[in-house]
Amino acid sequence: MATIDIWIQIENHAWDTVPHRFDRMTGQDFNSGSVLVNLTSPVTGHTRNNVRMYKPLLDGANVGEALILRRYTANWAAPDDRKVNPWDLNEPDPTDNGTMGTIPGPVIECNVGDGVRVHFRNKDSRAGKSPKARTHSLHPHGFVFKPTSDGAYPLTPPDPSQPVAGPPDETALWTAIGVTGPNKMGDRIPPGGTFTYEWNTHGWPTTAGVWLYHDHSICDMDNVNLGAIGIIVIHNPADTNNDFVIGPADLPNGSFTGSPVSITCFPFPTPFPIATLPHDLAGLGLIRGPSAGMPGMPGMDETGGGGKKLSGGTAAAATAVGPPVLERLMERGGLLLEADAKLAMIARFCVRNYRTPPSKGLYLQLFHELTGAPGMPINGRVFLGNTPTIVAGVSTKMRFGVVGMGNASFHTFHIHGHRWIIPGPHGNVPNPAIQNSPMDTPVSQFEDTRIFGPANSFVFTIDEAAGSFMRAGSPSSNDAKGEWHMHCHVLTHMMQGMMGSLLIIGGGETAGALPMGEPCPAGAVAQPNTVVVKNIAFTPNMLAVSSGTSVIFDFQESPHTVTTTSRTGAASAIEINGGPGGNNPANAGVAVPFPPAVQKPVVVTGNPGDMINYMCGIHGAGMAGMIQII
Repeated sequence: MATIDIWIQIENHAWDTVPHRFDRMTGQDFNSGSVLVNLTSPVTGHTRNNVRMYKPLLDGANVGEALILRRYTANWAAPDDRKVNPWDLNEPDPTDNGTMGTIPGPVIECNVGDGVRVHFRNKDSRAGKSPKARTHSLHPHGFVFKPTSDGAYPLTPPDPSQPVAGPPDETALWTAIGVTGPNKMGDRIPPGGTFTYEWNTHGWPTTAGVWLYHDHSICDMDNVNLGAIGIIVIHNPADTNNDFVIGPADLPNGSFTGSPVSITCFPFPTPFPIATLPHDLAGLGLIRGPSAGMPGMPGMDETGGGGKKLSGGTAAAATAVGPPVLERLMERGGLLLEADAKLAMIARFCVRNYRTPPSKGLYLQLFHELTGAPGMPINGRVFLGNTPTIVAGVSTKMRFGVVGMGNASFHTFHIHGHRWIIPGPHGNVPNPAIQNSPMDTPVSQFEDTRIFGPANSFVFTIDEAAGSFMRAGSPSSNDAKGEWHMHCHVLTHMMQGMMGSLLIIGGGETAGALPMGEPCPAGAVAQPNTVVVKNIAFTPNMLAVSSGTSVIFDFQESPHTVTTTSRTGAASAIEINGGPGGNNPANAGVAVPFPPAVQKPVVVTGNPGDMINYMCGIHGAGMAGMIQII
């Protein structure tokens, strides 16, 4: 079988846990607390300046840094970034043009029978940390390995096949953390240092499944809670019922950095001038997230959406139907427009559409904690609209791998409308029946919710095709279409952002804004005969009460007063302001506001049919109300 070489580097930089600005569960907009940060890719030197982050990880009151495990080409020559879930509608571009890596880190994938050789380099450059605090390692679950490749501090022994003196010579780096022997140690790689791990399957079916790997060095808890964790997928080719390998045909646009959404642009019959404002040109090309005016709108990344990078541009490109020139795109009020090469005319309008969903999909989710995050993340992100929204079709065979990690939290995994079974080995004799069998025999009840904790992982397959008892909707395939909640059912975790979704589509539909919720109303409901004074209005502005009724004016903001403008019959007057004596007719017209957050009761008297007309003595007739005596 094959030996697969994977090159991974740990890096540090800012990380946004709410990259798409809104929480679709509550409608909360995080723009007001957003900050601008700079990102630099350590190998390529590529820099992104003034990147807006809505909820970056915090270190106290300051923007903190995540620890990113990042995939590279051989010898760490260049980033080889891939999405964790290419069919995740919300996963940002992981390349140098986007987040510069992923949380969780690179998916390590192989078959039973394969071996994996992981070349690891430590590029942790965090300021203010000692070299020992910046040591890192990789420790796998699921694989078979010798003690030298365990990566678990402080028990992993030196590896005699990896001398500190190299080549290249790393003696000074290892000496700085107290390693004075001749050989490297896989549980404490120093900043700038390297180590190669040998992880194997030996053809054992017991290694099959979805597992995790993570930092297990000196400061392992701190490091894992900053993102130093990844997912392992080991396929068993003998399991033809549940397991499968994903190829280019199963990826959006054939790419691991693809997007479930494509953009097609159409020329206007006659281009027309742009009446530009400063923010128009400032927003060119910024379509990876939802529109500021259209919360819930799917984004599209630069690398996988089928667009073209700017290369001077041609007149033909501006007059043809096809993919956009990404740097010329602007989004205004939900409309996607493309400028011409001179940025002087609108040349084309563009539409988003969902791609044809895959026949089979692998969907990986890490339920975990991140230090400095505003809630409970899935795959490094919090809140619906940022966490994974997995796209599948009405006949997609979906394989889910779910992993947990954290300090003390246990979670449940729940998908609305769907059911599954957990597969396991068959037979009742450990050797050879159980050890040598694929995991294709049900070992659980039919379930739609499963509990798991730190370092737990499980895998199962749902066939969405018509006739499957696991699918949503009904026996009719189209009844499964729609967006289904997919989340932790610990209620506090759910409301702290551990909420994603499964979006079942047919393919080709317009990718418009997805549903947006609103917060649960807070505070007591206004009692009868209460007038709320807020938002330059009296609410309700018409009230009918009997004589002798106490009407409460609830001042929820300032500056406001209540003054009578006219009344009929024997109706009493109302004067509420900052003057002496409370409801005192002598204070009529006093423009001193009544204090906010105070409720003022007033007894209203008069004969049936009498009217009291009043207004705010500060804002005038535009803020008025009426009370009728009945």
